[in-house]
Amino acid sequence: MLRISSDRSKIVLVALVYLGVGWLGYLCLNLGSRPAPIWMSAGIGLTAVFLGGKRLVLGVFIGDLLLTFFLGASWPIALFSALGSSLSALLGAQFLHYLRFSATLERIRDILLLVFLAALLASAVNATIDTFARSWLNTWDWRQFGQSWGIIWLGDSTGILMTTPLLLRFCFNRHSLREPRQPQRLGEALLCLSLLTGVTSVVFGGQQDFLNPDWSMVQYLEYLPFPFVVWAAMRFQTWGAVIANFLVSILALMGLVGGVSPFILQAPDHTRGVLILQIFLVIVMSTSLFLSAAITERQQIDRALNETLEREHLVTQVALKVHQSLDIDQVLNTIVEEIRHFLDADQVYIGHCQERGWSKVIAESRRPEIPSLMGWFPEPELLEELGQLFSLDKLIIADNTAKVKTLPTLKGYYEYLQVKSSLVLPLTVNHQHLGALVVHQYSHPRHWQKSEVKLLEQLATQVCIAIGQAQLYQRVQSLNNNLEREVAARTLELREKVREIQRLYEMKTVFLQAVSHDLRTSIMGLVMLLKNLQCRQTEKVTISRAMLDQVVRSCDRQLTLINALSENHFAEERPLILHRQPLSLKEQVKIWLKDWQKDFDLYQATFINLLPDDLPAINADPCQLRSVFEQLLNNALKHNPPPIQLALDARIDQDMIYCTLSDNGIGMDEEQCQHLFHLYVRNLHNQHLTGIGLGSYQCRQIIEAHSGRIGVKSTPQVGSQFWFTLPLAHQNFRVIKQDLVNSNQ
Repeated sequence: MLRISSDRSKIVLVALVYLGVGWLGYLCLNLGSRPAPIWMSAGIGLTAVFLGGKRLVLGVFIGDLLLTFFLGASWPIALFSALGSSLSALLGAQFLHYLRFSATLERIRDILLLVFLAALLASAVNATIDTFARSWLNTWDWRQFGQSWGIIWLGDSTGILMTTPLLLRFCFNRHSLREPRQPQRLGEALLCLSLLTGVTSVVFGGQQDFLNPDWSMVQYLEYLPFPFVVWAAMRFQTWGAVIANFLVSILALMGLVGGVSPFILQAPDHTRGVLILQIFLVIVMSTSLFLSAAITERQQIDRALNETLEREHLVTQVALKVHQSLDIDQVLNTIVEEIRHFLDADQVYIGHCQERGWSKVIAESRRPEIPSLMGWFPEPELLEELGQLFSLDKLIIADNTAKVKTLPTLKGYYEYLQVKSSLVLPLTVNHQHLGALVVHQYSHPRHWQKSEVKLLEQLATQVCIAIGQAQLYQRVQSLNNNLEREVAARTLELREKVREIQRLYEMKTVFLQAVSHDLRTSIMGLVMLLKNLQCRQTEKVTISRAMLDQVVRSCDRQLTLINALSENHFAEERPLILHRQPLSLKEQVKIWLKDWQKDFDLYQATFINLLPDDLPAINADPCQLRSVFEQLLNNALKHNPPPIQLALDARIDQDMIYCTLSDNGIGMDEEQCQHLFHLYVRNLHNQHLTGIGLGSYQCRQIIEAHSGRIGVKSTPQVGSQFWFTLPLAHQNFRVIKQDLVNSNQ
């Protein structure tokens, strides 16, 4: 019902306007029953049907029927006149719709359709029906059929050319009148309008006051307004043409009413003068409309050419920056900034697909009032939908997001951000999806032109090149960094090798000095003893038990030193082979104490055995373990002044036996403790004493071969505590496996 009520209101409105404009024209022109030279109601009827649809033909019919009847015509004539007017309006509107007429009147094609089809051809229908009906009903003389038909036809045509362009322009482009203008432009428009009004008024209304009654020159005066009409059409295009046409038509009509129009004065009768005036107005209005359309098309071509040049310049500049710069952030920010300013968009951003399957906004340009999306991570569902579209190489062009039919997540994205119009282009290289170039319009819906889409496609290619170039640069940079790290590591390793060689060379020197010193000391003592015996005069020489013991100890010392140097199990590369068996550490120590007692008495040492009776058995090689105890005891006895007190203790620590051998000697500093068990180190207890340090290193090798650890804790002038760990006997399986590995090696 609302739709029917609205249509009825429009029909009534069209009928009233048609009736009112026609009635006013007849009253002003005082035509009586004669046809109007300019029938503006024809232009109103055509415009109403073209804009409102075929249903408004009824309004044209009713308005013309009432107008003709009120002017004194009979009902049959009124019916024929209404039929002709409504058919002309319907036919003209259908011609325009069928041939896709543009109401902006900015193409020569549209002016051709309006002039020849809507104005001249469609108006002939009304002229034929109306003239035939009036002549057939004896209202007009059949002998005047041609002139009457011509006046009605040209009257409707001039009315259409005068009224329809003005109404269409007002309906579709009236906002351009409110746009700010430069003062020079406004001044030019006022000057053109004033001159056109003045010259047209003189030509069509007041020339009798200035010219000689001899009208021989009258035939040239009617063309004086023509240059000003051309001026208006060329400088102000469609608006200038329609306003100039309307103004000239009104002033010419006023001159016709006053009987002072040059066309009336030079014609043999009034009817011919009206026909000449109508032809003149049709020519003037058609020329101005054609000229304005030609200028508009030329300007559009120039703008399109300039836009093409600007696009090419933009693409060239972007390509140049892409190839000149390796800073991906700077390049992408430049691209989105240029795109936003060129398209006059609200927001442009680039989303980049990362290697881990998610996407991130990496470059953005926006108006200050638009919220930023920089660093935004789209939802996985949105990425999935976009991936489905991009896999088909589809662009997403949404002129109006409220009306576009798209996937639900993308629709929700538009609604959440309040995007009115959007354009999304995929960034793809070799069927690999890199991301998307997105343009948003928040203020209003927008129709994206083909040239704009083509520009974005070209720039999207440059974006892909920039991203690919950046990825390649990052890979090269990564390889370069890895190479630099490898070179630095190899250089450091080489320096360490050089320092190690230097240390080995220094250790070799110390080693040779220590070996020569130890061997020389032992040999010198033995030689002195032998020379002392040699000096005796007797044939047979006897020595005391003490001297014999000294000789044996000296030989043992030399033999121990030589064995330590020759044994291959002290090499770092070759592990020590052990023969393990379950042992009671307390019982073994009791046995070994009998052999060590002489050394304790010699060095005035006191040994305290604190090993607990319930100490579990260990799994160890007894011979190698004795070597460890003897080496640690010798170090404590030889490098500490007598008397000295020694204490041996042990406890269980997880799956190991933790043993400690403590003394109350002179102790060591921290540096000496750290290097005590290293190979070929000088004796650190006393720098005046020499030694090759093989004993401590041998202890470490033996303990580590038992899967244990060894170390020392010491405080200068307080004493030292040597500690080491040994495995319990229940770890046989792991220990036997280790022995087998060592044997195989």
